[in-house]
Amino acid sequence: MEAWYRNTFLWGQVNLTENDPETCDPEVWKDYWKRSEAEGVIINCSGIVSYYPSEMKGQYRAAGLKDRDYFGVWNQAARQAGLKVIARMDINTTTKELFDLHPEWYCRDQENRPVMSQGRYVACVNGGYYQEFVPRVFQEVIERYHPDGFADNSWAGPGMKTVCYCENCRKGFREAYGEELPEGPDWENPVYRRWIKWNFDLRVKNWSYFNEITRLAGGENCRWFGMINADPFATGGRFYDIKRLVEHAPFIFCDHQFRDGDGGFEQNALNGALLKLASDENVIVAESMAHYYKGMKTFRLSCAAPQEVRKWMMSGLAGGIAPWFHFVGGTVYDRRRLHISDDIFRWAKKNREFFSERKNLANIGVVWNQESVIYYGRDDAGRKSRACFKGVTEALSAAGISFLPVHADDIEKYGDRLEALILPNVAILSEKQENALIDWLNAGKHLILTDDTGLYDEEGKWKGPGELYRMLGISPQAETEGVSENTGDSWMVHDAHSYLEIQKDHPLFALTPDVDLLPFGGQLRRTVSDGTLEAVASFIEPFPIYPPEFSWIRKRSDHAAVYAGVLDSGAKVLYFPADIDRCYGLCRLPDHRRLLEAAVRFVMQERIGVCVKAPAHVECCAYEAKGGCLVHLVNLAGCRVPLGTLEENLPTGPVRVFVRLPETLQGALPEGKTEVSGLWSGEACSIAVKEGIVEMEVPLLAEQEMIFLKKQI
Repeated sequence: MEAWYRNTFLWGQVNLTENDPETCDPEVWKDYWKRSEAEGVIINCSGIVSYYPSEMKGQYRAAGLKDRDYFGVWNQAARQAGLKVIARMDINTTTKELFDLHPEWYCRDQENRPVMSQGRYVACVNGGYYQEFVPRVFQEVIERYHPDGFADNSWAGPGMKTVCYCENCRKGFREAYGEELPEGPDWENPVYRRWIKWNFDLRVKNWSYFNEITRLAGGENCRWFGMINADPFATGGRFYDIKRLVEHAPFIFCDHQFRDGDGGFEQNALNGALLKLASDENVIVAESMAHYYKGMKTFRLSCAAPQEVRKWMMSGLAGGIAPWFHFVGGTVYDRRRLHISDDIFRWAKKNREFFSERKNLANIGVVWNQESVIYYGRDDAGRKSRACFKGVTEALSAAGISFLPVHADDIEKYGDRLEALILPNVAILSEKQENALIDWLNAGKHLILTDDTGLYDEEGKWKGPGELYRMLGISPQAETEGVSENTGDSWMVHDAHSYLEIQKDHPLFALTPDVDLLPFGGQLRRTVSDGTLEAVASFIEPFPIYPPEFSWIRKRSDHAAVYAGVLDSGAKVLYFPADIDRCYGLCRLPDHRRLLEAAVRFVMQERIGVCVKAPAHVECCAYEAKGGCLVHLVNLAGCRVPLGTLEENLPTGPVRVFVRLPETLQGALPEGKTEVSGLWSGEACSIAVKEGIVEMEVPLLAEQEMIFLKKQI
């Protein structure tokens, strides 16, 4: 029999509250499971709150549990409904009762005081709670209930700002590095940086250890999966090394419940692609999708704006994510939340065959690694790293250009599918990663790199240019000009009132005609060039904004802002010493988006693998699947509203999609014009296939559409 984690796609969770054993009517949820056609459920079991009568001394029970076995009730109901059951854990803190029994299990500050969180005691990942108590809980739950597996919400323990000084940590760090623990968080202290690395290793070790325990007790397919966030730039400093945790995982639980406050719904398609490519392209990634209200304020028991949930869920499906409805509280006070997404689940069930065994057809890679985020970004990773990646990926999505988020270790793995790579301020590159880029250029493939890419060592210290830049004939210097943060809009402060003077006839500026200069407002790294790349834009230093009579250019510098050229291998290369990607990620100037889009079109010419043209923002993902071409479109028109507030769906059209077929599909699709019914709407879509290019047109896109084209036999 195939393992559950290979074929369970539709997931559900009612995050039980402590009073649910007394007030919740499980029949409501049995009906919802049936109506939504869920295949697996995540049920609160143990950890911070136990929902069954554990025999483990010191285990805290839900306030309303009394003598009930509430996990047992839900487990039995789910089994009767034919569902897979995952026991949900949350193991980061405990009550005083367990602390008093085993005070040596807990995090300590430098004065040996226990570390507290919301009145509870924070367990140390090195201590007996993680190494002894939790494994015994796994064994107890398996013996009693035989769940298919485990999920864990807060398994990683305290973050980078909390140095634990318990005896277990003191001893473990001394054994690993021969040193005492650092005196608090200080990135300039090399001991602290080693402590960071040690803690990442500990989480990977615990991840493997928990799986060893559950498999020994419950059989090969009884796996433990710690939930992780899909954004490598915003893991909350919780020591999630995404690549190392998922690269061999047979299944992934993703706890990324809604869009970020400064982001759009396109992020969820990115989430799916990023996690799948870092692991295996056909691994199932199930993502918790909140049905409660989350905006500037959070209301756990109230219904979310339906379009917030639906757009997030549809974008995730487009990126290959398995949907997972998430409700807080089994007692229903707001029945509207039961009617948000059940139709999407039923549709996904009906079209389940199209969500597996498929290959993304995008041929542009956007490169990331977590080393740059952690050791270069440090306490300012949101601005230094995340904003650059976000600037590039959001600009491409808005431009209708599909891409693959590729870890820097996987350049060779996915290289045959890609024709261009973009490195948005990937400041730290290992020797292996840099060599992969040099091989990439020698093969005549195209490259866009920005800001400080490859200029810092593995601990986040400036090292200057290496072989990659020598190949390009450019020497970035340690000195910078301008500002690197969003300085706001005070007319009395003009530090960010800078511009780029452009070479107007260069194709890089084709999307910004009729201008001599572009707004900048960012930071530029000084460079020296003696190679074939030429400067096509230069930095205009800041000058006053106010009063307007003083707002004129004082000085034109000779500092290059953008380099462009072609290497002997035929590789087209762009280097941005000016942080246009960060500027767009922080401030969203339309001219910055146009410049990033033009950069991709310049290096790719007419070779873009997948793109979409529409009157408004449409997220497009295209795949080779079931011997044909599959396209998933999500309408994001008018979706740039504050988090939690999306109320309307605005149909847009016509939407035209262009897909360059891979060799495996050349000749496999019907040449000429035809019509195919959309798998969501049932409406006809016109399709033309000519010389390896598929052009699809959807007259009117409502919420989403999925189109599948295959030659009929």
